[in-house]
Amino acid sequence: MGEKATVVNVKDIVAERVFEIDKIAKFDPNEAQKNYFYETDKTVGAIWCLEPGQDLYLHSHSNVDDIWVCIEGEGTYFPDLENEIPISKGMVLLAKPNQIHGMRNTGTERFVFVGIAAGELPMDITRY
Repeated sequence: MGEKATVVNVKDIVAERVFEIDKIAKFDPNEAQKNYFYETDKTVGAIWCLEPGQDLYLHSHSNVDDIWVCIEGEGTYFPDLENEIPISKGMVLLAKPNQIHGMRNTGTERFVFVGIAAGELPMDITRY
């Protein structure tokens, strides 16, 4: 049946591959916070934390797909310079290379979403 699997300490696996959002998420009353939790040569992951009224500026990346998974709160997603899409917990958003995207917490509670960028790292950022 092939080679025997190497025995690995499960604590090492958890430390490297299991992430707890509540332990990563950090908020700042003055600006949206991007809390990185991992990075490889192909992807990077972060927990975005926005207080009510805070926003993540409109931007694009030429070299990565940017995937956002909304896990708490509600807000407005900006897919370009003219349109707005109401979003809430459970929604997944995708911005392909060169597609503008941004977010604002338009709710009354904290807004949290997981961001995963996949592609050629490091990613570039063009602000609008």
